Amino acid sequence: MTSGSKKNSTRRRIGAGTFVGLTLFAAVLPAQDEAAEREATVLVEAGLAAARDAASIDDLARARERLLEVPRRFPRSQHPRLQLRGRALVEAAALGRRTGAEREAAGELLRVLEREAGSEWTPRAHFELGDLLLMRGDWQDAARHLRLAREGALGGNGGNGNVAGDALERMTLIHRLILRPLAGQERWLDSRGYLPAPTGIERPRGVAAGPDGRLVVTETNRAAILDADGAPVSARDLRGIVRPSHAAADSPGVITADGVTGIEDPRTVSFSRVGGGELDRIVAAHRDGFGNWTVLSRRSAEVLRFDAQGRPIETLRVAAMTQPVDVAVGRDGAIHVLDAGARSTPPSVLRFAADGRFEEAFRVDWRRPVALDVDAFGNRYVLDAGTLQILVYDAFATPLAALGPGLPGGQELRTPEDIAVDGQARIFVADSRLGQVVVLE
Repeated sequence: MTSGSKKNSTRRRIGAGTFVGLTLFAAVLPAQDEAAEREATVLVEAGLAAARDAASIDDLARARERLLEVPRRFPRSQHPRLQLRGRALVEAAALGRRTGAEREAAGELLRVLEREAGSEWTPRAHFELGDLLLMRGDWQDAARHLRLAREGALGGNGGNGNVAGDALERMTLIHRLILRPLAGQERWLDSRGYLPAPTGIERPRGVAAGPDGRLVVTETNRAAILDADGAPVSARDLRGIVRPSHAAADSPGVITADGVTGIEDPRTVSFSRVGGGELDRIVAAHRDGFGNWTVLSRRSAEVLRFDAQGRPIETLRVAAMTQPVDVAVGRDGAIHVLDAGARSTPPSVLRFAADGRFEEAFRVDWRRPVALDVDAFGNRYVLDAGTLQILVYDAFATPLAALGPGLPGGQELRTPEDIAVDGQARIFVADSRLGQVVVLE
C-alpha cells in the first residue's frame, strides 16, 4: 500500500469515528436536557407550593431558596436551553421583594434580562423590575421597563399572568401622580358615578378596592362586588354590615357583628379577645398575604393583630391613640391607622412598620375624619366628612391635594362615608345621600 493510500484510509477511519461520536453526543444532549427539565420542574413547583403555604417572612425566604437552587444546580454554561431557570429567577425575585431583599431581587431580574434567552418570562422580569424601581422612586427607568413588559406581553411572549394589564396599571399610576403635576395639571381631572343599578345598593356606606381591580361596595344590609370595569359580579344580603373588610382580593368580605364574613365564600372569621370571649364592635379589618388580620374595635383604642383563625398575635400600642376608626395597609406592609381624636386630642394618622414597630404620626385639625386609604406610593387619603373633603398627603405628611365638596367633573359630595384607592390611584367615595359611589380619575 502506498503512503497516499494509508493516509486516505486513516482519514476514513477518523471521519467514521468522529461521525459516530457526534451522533452519540447529539443523542446524549436531549436526554440531559430532559432530565434537567424534570428536576428543575420539581424544584420550581416545590418552591411555589412553599410560597403559597407560607405563614411568615421566614417561610417565604425558605421558598425563595428552593427556587434559587435551580440556577445554582443548572447554570447557563451547562444548560443554555433551560427556560425554567428564568422562571425560577423571576419567581425568586418576586419573593425577595416581599421579604425585603430588594437589591438581590433586582440582580436576579437583571440576570434574566441580560443573560437568559428571551422567553415567556422576559415580560414578567421587565414588569417586576419596573415595579421595583417605581416603588423606589426611579419612575423614568420604571416606565421603560413597564413599557417593555407590556409590549412583550402583547406581542405574545408573556403567557403568565396579566402582565400587560398590570404594566398598564402602573403606567397609569405614573401618569396620574407624576406626569400630570409635572405638566402643570391636577392629578384628578374628572369624576363620575360608578355604581350601576343592578347591584341593588341604594345608600352605599362602604367601599374597598382590591389589588385585582375589583371593588366591594356595601350598605347596611347588602354587599356587592364589581369587576375591574365596574360591572356587577355578585351580591349578597347580610344583616348589620359595617363596611368592607379591606381584604378584597382572593375572597372579599365585610365586617359584621360576628367578625368578617365572606361575600362569595360565606364563612365568617371571628376574633378572640385576649381575656376570653369574642371581639365585637369591629370598625375596620385588613387581611395580609399570610392570612393574618389587623383589626380595630371600639372596645379598645389599640391596633390588634390576629392569625388566620382569629387568635390573638399581638397588640400594637401607642399612647397617642384615642379613637381609631380606620386602618389601611400599604404595599410595603406598613400599617396606617386613622385616629379620630377626642376633645383634647386632634385627629391623626399613625404609621407602624410591617413588623409592628411604631414609626410616626402626623396630626391635622380635620373636623370629622371617617375613613383612610393608602396608594402604592404610600400617599395617605383621608376622608373628612365634616368638611366634605378628600385630603391627600404624601409619605412625609406633605399635603398634595384637597378635593371637595365640589369635585372636578361636576360631582358634589353630600354625605361621604368611606374611601378607597385602586392600583391606578383612582379615588372611590361611597356617598349615602347621593346614593352613589363617586370615582375621581
